[in-house]
Amino acid sequence: MKYIPATIPHYVCTLCLCAVLVLTVIACGCTQQQASSTQTTSGVTVTKPDDSHITVAFVGAPGMDNLLELEITVTDSQGKSITLPIGNRLATTPVQVHATHTFTGSYSGKTHVFITGYFADGSNRVVVDQDI
Repeated sequence: MKYIPATIPHYVCTLCLCAVLVLTVIACGCTQQQASSTQTTSGVTVTKPDDSHITVAFVGAPGMDNLLELEITVTDSQGKSITLPIGNRLATTPVQVHATHTFTGSYSGKTHVFITGYFADGSNRVVVDQDI
């Protein structure tokens, strides 16, 4: 008796491959992480949990103990900017770790976040300059 290997019709293989591709695309869409970026060396995190919120948080970092103010400027894709502080550079109390501010607006496109840190010794430096 001659051995004849079993064959699977070509259309069944194509159908299975298409099903795997569709499931992969769906799974990737369901597990996308939120658009966010973390600036751990600066001690500041910037997250965009959805298209209408940007959250800035001071998480602390070495050398940031004497931070008095974070001046935050958020510019949406239409060019509209808003600038708000966390803390006060004229005060003597440092910004507390875990201090946050959430901006509410239309952030569906590319949004630029620029944050300057002001310190007790009178110095300042850019701690975040990024698109999110």
